[in-house]
Amino acid sequence: MLRLTLDTNCVIHGAQAQEYGPQIDELVELAGGGQVGLWITEAFPVDQETAPPDKHQRNLAWLSARPTIGRIPGPCRRGYSGRDGPDLRTDAATAAADAALREILLPGKATVASRRKITDVQHLTAHLIAGHDAFVTSDHDDMLDKAEAIHRRTGIVVVDPLEAVQMAHSQAV
Repeated sequence: MLRLTLDTNCVIHGAQAQEYGPQIDELVELAGGGQVGLWITEAFPVDQETAPPDKHQRNLAWLSARPTIGRIPGPCRRGYSGRDGPDLRTDAATAAADAALREILLPGKATVASRRKITDVQHLTAHLIAGHDAFVTSDHDDMLDKAEAIHRRTGIVVVDPLEAVQMAHSQAV
């Protein structure tokens, strides 16, 4: 089974019927049929901190109506992770990949990134810890435009929702 980690923007596309909404709906349908596994990371609430209350509630309602979407913890990060939260201590290889992701996504800010800025790194490192097949996002500015560097340095495959649907269908054949 293809295992996909969804970025927060995928939830937003699905919940608010945005650009990639049909592809996210299709992935959810495939998950319901057992063809793919879908997860979000425990960094989702941080992404939602600045969302307007009505949209935040819509996103949460959408997620709660889709129990096939699981949650995965990320790396325990000082100033980010909750004291008794689900985030995990990492091994040296994961810590090195996390450092590489900070260099790629936060050039010049890798050591002083704010809680909000480090969230993309948190999502990707959680995906890596989980050992999933692809990270699905519509974030062209940071992740998709840097997908080749991310893959080369960490092994993480970053795709947009349309590519994720294509991957799911090609694996079902």
